[in-house]
Amino acid sequence: MLPNWYEIVLYILVGAGIQVIGLIVEKINKKLGNVIEIILGLLAVGFVFYQLPFMDGFIYVAFISSGYFLAISLTTGNEKRIEIEKELRQIKVEKIPLERDLKRIVSDLFITGFVLMGAILFYMFGPEYSLLKYMIVFGFVSTATEVIKRIGIYTTVKVFYDNDEKYLYLTSRFESRKIPIEDVEEVKLETNVDLLKLHSLLTMFSSNADFTTSFQKVLRVSVPGETMYMTIHEPEKWKKAFEEWMKVEEKEKELQQVLPFWHRKNMKRMLGKLYFASTVKGVSAYTGLLLILYYFEVAPWIMVAVGLAYWAFNLYISDRVLKVALDAKETVNPQLIQVSQRIFERAGIPNVRVYETESTEYNGLATGMNIGKSMVTLTTATLKLPTGAIEGILAHEAIHVKKRDVLWGQIWKLGYLMILIAFVLLIEENITNIEEHKVSIFLVVFFLMMFFSVFQSFCSQWMEVRADHLGASLLRGGSEQMSNSLIALSEKQDAAINKSLSYSTVIKDEKEKEKSSIERDSLIWRFIEFQFMPHPPMYWRVQSLKENGEGWGKRIRNRWIVDRVKESVLR
Repeated sequence: MLPNWYEIVLYILVGAGIQVIGLIVEKINKKLGNVIEIILGLLAVGFVFYQLPFMDGFIYVAFISSGYFLAISLTTGNEKRIEIEKELRQIKVEKIPLERDLKRIVSDLFITGFVLMGAILFYMFGPEYSLLKYMIVFGFVSTATEVIKRIGIYTTVKVFYDNDEKYLYLTSRFESRKIPIEDVEEVKLETNVDLLKLHSLLTMFSSNADFTTSFQKVLRVSVPGETMYMTIHEPEKWKKAFEEWMKVEEKEKELQQVLPFWHRKNMKRMLGKLYFASTVKGVSAYTGLLLILYYFEVAPWIMVAVGLAYWAFNLYISDRVLKVALDAKETVNPQLIQVSQRIFERAGIPNVRVYETESTEYNGLATGMNIGKSMVTLTTATLKLPTGAIEGILAHEAIHVKKRDVLWGQIWKLGYLMILIAFVLLIEENITNIEEHKVSIFLVVFFLMMFFSVFQSFCSQWMEVRADHLGASLLRGGSEQMSNSLIALSEKQDAAINKSLSYSTVIKDEKEKEKSSIERDSLIWRFIEFQFMPHPPMYWRVQSLKENGEGWGKRIRNRWIVDRVKESVLR
């Protein structure tokens, strides 16, 4: 049975308190702060398993863990804010006025509530012992984190400009930025706030930072790795001022029209994004459907069958849903069309089309469950790469489509979850006194939960390595061109990430600015990347392409399996 809401909140606060106490002590001594967090965490876990039944203990520990990570998310930007505020007191800056309209934040909260409605109703009226209720609670914690941050930004954001050194400053309780104007890549004006593009639940591949506080003209400032949106007074004046110092020749003069999200011309886009939010980013659509079936007292096996059928339906239409979520549009770039068709024809998938989505992230994405229901999407940042690099990315994604990797990835994940659920039900039915076997059950459940991430990573990395080496066969330059494509992509990604971090975090060690994903990292990070991440480390992907001249086959498969272990344990 799910604990009472006040117990849930209490244990979440315990987890948050552990992180906050550790953070306070870290200001005196970092190592001592880490030790305090570990001690408090162990004490909390020990108390839970001492006071509560063994199986319930896992749930309460998960609540504590959720609270801990919630606090981390809310305190990450605090150090940068303090640094900027200290700097602002020492220099002469101009404060750029903002106007706060309550309707702006209410709109965000309304969308969040609407998306979560199915989950909320299921939590209130659904079956008392449903496992879905636990998923809903943890989803609420994640969503609550974003809501708190958004409210904090809305109420506390301030904007300043240093005309002497040419810096733009944004400070708020949870997110702060220090932007050199010379780094600004693009400045645009939009007629209004585009909620369907800025709300975190309605987007994917988003690198947008929402600092808007009212419904009026929006100043949109793009820098490496991020695009910021602000509703300041006299946006035309500040757009002109920033453009005078930008290191770009072309300047956007046209005012971009943005329709209200409730406008009839936006209706299809709005419905598509809401559907995406309730099926992909959340479970409201599933829980709402199951709640209706539960209300009509449908047999459990029918509920499971309907749930699986609905999952299959969503997988079938995933290309359409993600196209709306990404605001993707089919490319009209003749060179890109020509290049993509040449590669897709070689792959045997001539009917697949390339789409573009506006984002400062360097990435590509294959979506859809099969060849006839698939598309390849590239971000606008990726399209700035050299043609040879774009060809490599397209070839990689083409293999994902040809091999139906999206479909198989979901099938393997579902199969493992079914095994995990069956194991839990088997324990409940056959072990009458769980307390007598709690140590062995704990070890088995812990292993299965940890192995789920390893299993996901194994399946995903298998498909990624295959896409690299089979994709290379579609290129004129073969493996060398594919490795060069990954290098070009990684270098741009690293540069954008490092720049973005320098704007929003305090860089204490200069070496942090020089990190490169194509260099072999420390043992701990190699272990994490090989065992838990969807892609193998980039250095390994590049190296394996350079050293393997035989394409995809037994040799590269064996090398990946061996290196997955060896690189995770050996220095």
